[in-house]
Amino acid sequence: MESSVSVVYVESNRMSQRKQTVIDILRDNPGFVSGEAMSAKLGISRNAVHKHVKSLRARGYQILGISRRGYRLEDEPRRLSMGHITDRTADSAFGRSYRYYDEIESTNVETKSLANSGAPEGTVVIAECQTAGRGRLGRRWVSPAGKGLLFSVLLRPTMPMEDAHLLTLVAAAAAAEAIETLSGTTVKIKWPNDLFIGDRKVGGILMEVSGEQDEVDWIVLGIGLNVNTEFSELPVALRRTATSMKMAGGELVDRSDVLATLLLSLEAHYQTALRGGFDKALTSFRERDYLLSRTISVETRQGPVVGAAAGIDDRGALLVELPHRRVRSFHSGDVTLQH
Repeated sequence: MESSVSVVYVESNRMSQRKQTVIDILRDNPGFVSGEAMSAKLGISRNAVHKHVKSLRARGYQILGISRRGYRLEDEPRRLSMGHITDRTADSAFGRSYRYYDEIESTNVETKSLANSGAPEGTVVIAECQTAGRGRLGRRWVSPAGKGLLFSVLLRPTMPMEDAHLLTLVAAAAAAEAIETLSGTTVKIKWPNDLFIGDRKVGGILMEVSGEQDEVDWIVLGIGLNVNTEFSELPVALRRTATSMKMAGGELVDRSDVLATLLLSLEAHYQTALRGGFDKALTSFRERDYLLSRTISVETRQGPVVGAAAGIDDRGALLVELPHRRVRSFHSGDVTLQH
């Protein structure tokens, strides 16, 4: 039986003609082009030229600017090879419907909209750049255009709502195994949804659910992964806590390979969970537990709770050992290491 694969390229917020002209000028001139010359050619102020350059940098164009010399195009963003990806995922349920955005508010927001419009399970929404990407607890997810992976997958599992949260562990285990397969680097999982290489975060997962108490309607799994991000491209506030696959391994990584491998791993783990429960995901998580035996603080409505991380229970709750060997479980909460 032949698989039908759909790839839709969506150029939202299409690049303006003036931005395109800026790129064309820089491509045609391998040396520096003065802001004055670009201003004259475009018929706009030098300040407007600078704003266009700044916007292009946000889209992944590496443009060097030096006072009194002007601008020079150093590199252009490398797009994903959708042909390579679809060749590898053509027989997968997660490889039949793709929407690939140059720029979007959020892949999760778009996937939720598609879910409500009846999109099939396995629909994948990918973006090179997000203007309002979110992580867990509403935190902003920042990723330079063309350097990471930002995507969401639509799931429609037949399961009660009370089990849905366990799919976060499934996704974390699948992503960790995919990264390890490609890089040979050990990946740890920080409860409930962060991926770590060493003591630095390389990726995260955001799950959103819709349905009734007795049955899930849809689940959107959003995954953000730093692939080829350079140290200098990280926000200053994250340079002590974040990393990328390239930073960890020292070599450029093929993002298309990463996405295809991750989707195949996710589907395999997901189907295993649907058929036989969550034992495999729980085991995989426990083998990679970043917090285990460390002193942590869990933020609750009543204030922080400090204790030693003691793993997770069979429902995926975090176990914390308190004084007098009392163990308390947490189904949610912000966790920080205590040094």
